[in-house]
Amino acid sequence: MPTGSPTATATSRERHTSSLDHAPTAECGSRWRVLIVDPQASIRKAIRMILQGYDDLIEVIGEASNGDDAVELAATVPVDLVLMDTDLPNAVETTRHIRKLLPQVVILGMSAEYTPYVYNAMIAAGAVAFIRTEDAADLLFRSIVFAMCTYGPRHIHMAPVQPSVQQKSFAVSSAT
Repeated sequence: MPTGSPTATATSRERHTSSLDHAPTAECGSRWRVLIVDPQASIRKAIRMILQGYDDLIEVIGEASNGDDAVELAATVPVDLVLMDTDLPNAVETTRHIRKLLPQVVILGMSAEYTPYVYNAMIAAGAVAFIRTEDAADLLFRSIVFAMCTYGPRHIHMAPVQPSVQQKSFAVSSAT
């Protein structure tokens, strides 16, 4: 006979939920619009596939393979977040240009290789965070949610905190 109770096992399973169970929900028709900028079509496709799993919150509105196309797309199509690969020959300048043109747009730097120089240059140019391409499958969605909730112009509003019993009592007694 097993020593663990079925109730304890069920309870522990309930605690281990996927990250989607706690993802913020957007209003109907209100999704974060993402532009993917990477010189390699295979990387853009992989990123798009990762983000398709979160299509209730994220919409990929376009892809660009170079800085000029990225700036043009960002200027013509409504965009909330740009995923900027640092392997672009002019990634830092493109990031700076997009931030100057559209200061409300959130930019995440991405790179296959992390170097302090590239990280610092991207942050100085206006990127709010940096993610390694190899970590994208695990961390991209979380990084986007963090960046948009922290730096994005359209914050997701959580339900207001209910006053505690003590606060309610104080409000009632001060009204009398």
